[in-house]
Amino acid sequence: MDIGHVPVLAIRDRKGVLRAFINACRHRGSRLTAESTGKAKAFVCPYHGWTYQDSGNLKFVPQQEGFPSLEPSKCSLAQLPVAEAGGFIWVVPGGTEVDITSWLAGVREDLDGFSLSDHVVYKQAQQPTRANWKLIIDAFSEGYHLRTLHKDSVKPFFLEHGVVFDRLGPHSRSVGGRKELLQAKELPTEQWDFRAWTTPFYNLFPNTILVFHPDWISRITVYPDGTDQSIAHHEMLVHKDQQKPDKYWDRTFALINNQVFAAEDLAVCEQIQVTARSGADTHWPIGTMETPVLWFHQACELALTGASPEAIVALGTQDVIS
Repeated sequence: MDIGHVPVLAIRDRKGVLRAFINACRHRGSRLTAESTGKAKAFVCPYHGWTYQDSGNLKFVPQQEGFPSLEPSKCSLAQLPVAEAGGFIWVVPGGTEVDITSWLAGVREDLDGFSLSDHVVYKQAQQPTRANWKLIIDAFSEGYHLRTLHKDSVKPFFLEHGVVFDRLGPHSRSVGGRKELLQAKELPTEQWDFRAWTTPFYNLFPNTILVFHPDWISRITVYPDGTDQSIAHHEMLVHKDQQKPDKYWDRTFALINNQVFAAEDLAVCEQIQVTARSGADTHWPIGTMETPVLWFHQACELALTGASPEAIVALGTQDVIS
C-alpha cells in the first residue's frame, strides 16, 4: 500500500519475520509489486528484472557485467521500521525508529482488550478529500457535532449528553453513550453490555481513528496529499468468526462510509477548508465538549518542534489545557 506518497511493502519472510520496505527497485525506482496481498519467494522488478530476496537483499541482476562497479550488498531494499501491537502492523514511513510499546502506552491495554487480532478486513474504501488532514481528525475528536451534522443518520441512536473522554499520552479516547445505555439502571452488572450500549472512539496520534460500532470496527487513517487535500482510508473490521450475511455488512458499511463519513463528515471538512483558505478567521474557539481537538493540536505543535517520541508520549501526564 501507499502511506501518503511512500510506497510500502510489508511482508513476512519465509521464517515468519515481519519486514517492511520501500516498494521500489534500487536500480531505477520502479515499483516491485502492485499486489495488495499474495505469496512470493522473491520480488522481481518489472522494469529490468532485478530480483530481491524476501530478506530485501539483492539476489540477481540481469547482465550484471554491465554494472562493473555495482556492490549488491549496498543495493538491498530500503527498510522501514515495523512492529506488531494491538492486532495491527505499524509502519513508520519516514524511517524513524519508534518504540511502539511506549508509543501506545495508555491505549495498548484497550486495544488488546478488543481482541483486534481476531478481526479481518471485510470491506475498504478510499476517500479523496479537498481538506487538510487535520480537519478530518478534528471531526472524529469530538461528539459535539452529532446532534446537528448527523441528525438524520446516526443521531437517533445516541443519548443527547453522553460523551466522556480521556487523554492517553498523545492519543485520546472518547466514549459516546447509546440510548440502550439507560438499561444499565435496571439490569444487574453481570448483564451490562457496554460494547452494545456505547461507541468508543480512539484518536491514535497522529492520523488514525478507531470507531467501535456494536458489531464491527472502523479503522480510518488519513494521509495528507498537500496542504489542502487528503486521502482517507476506511477499513471495515469484523470478527473472523462472524456469521451474519453479506448483505448486512454491506448495508451497515454503506451507512457509515457513504452517508455519515463521506456525505456528512468529509463534506463539512471541505467547507471548513474553503473558509480556512479565505483567511476570514485566524482563530476558532474550542469548547469543553471538544477538548480532544485541543489535545490533538497540542500534540501536533509539539511534534512539529522536532520533539522526541518520548516527549510527545509524556503529554498525557502534563496539564497543558488552555
